[in-house]
Amino acid sequence: MSTIAKALHLLDLFTPARPALGLGEVQRLAGRDKATVHRHLVALADAGFLEQDAGTRAYRLGHALTRLAAMRARTVDAGDMVSSVVETIAQQAGELVHLSQLRGFDLVSICYAEQHDHPVRVSFDANSLPPLFDTSSGKVILAFSSEAFVKAATADHSARRGVQVQMDAVQQDVLSVRQAGFAKTRDVLEQGVSSVAIPVFDAQGSVSGACSIAFPTARGHKPEDIAALLVAHGFDLTARLGGIVPANITYIWNNGHREPERSET
Repeated sequence: MSTIAKALHLLDLFTPARPALGLGEVQRLAGRDKATVHRHLVALADAGFLEQDAGTRAYRLGHALTRLAAMRARTVDAGDMVSSVVETIAQQAGELVHLSQLRGFDLVSICYAEQHDHPVRVSFDANSLPPLFDTSSGKVILAFSSEAFVKAATADHSARRGVQVQMDAVQQDVLSVRQAGFAKTRDVLEQGVSSVAIPVFDAQGSVSGACSIAFPTARGHKPEDIAALLVAHGFDLTARLGGIVPANITYIWNNGHREPERSET
């Protein structure tokens, strides 16, 4: 790893749980000698990537990152940010892969790819996405959204579609998806079509969209295997969109099951 890469790698040590770090903390987390870490921190601060609190002497992320992040958001299309990852997933899955983002109570297509030679495939219209309640992408977004959002989305769906949504069923779905870390559907929108989706998160760690794989049910894919493929790229997808995967989702994805409940003392 080059000197520049080693210095920039220190930026990854800052998280919402660790917004400010002292020299000793950075040295411990990076596992490098104190003199080298100090030199890198000073260089990053001089370039505006870090700033140091005059009182505590702790470092935090600097203004240069805000400027660069804003420029990237203005000049790079969201689809371009993730297209290479979505195409890689499509190659590995041999099925349709779709990344969508939430706009109000609707899903908006950001990027999709389909790379296979199967004569039977899932039809897809990026300009006409189905409601949240009918897709694995929608279900995973609902599962990791606030209770207030779920209630509002339910009311909106009922008003616009003229279909009464059973909240008990929604809550059961939400709990199941939260524990698994992914959502799945089978023959819901269309007979013979299944899908699996994982959440994508924004810079605050809030769910902002989903990445799904849709496939003919007859192909016989196990939802857990499809989910594992998505999860393998889940952190990268969120990072490329400027987001961060929350700690509880990180635990679930890394361990394959929900985070154990903590007893109250």
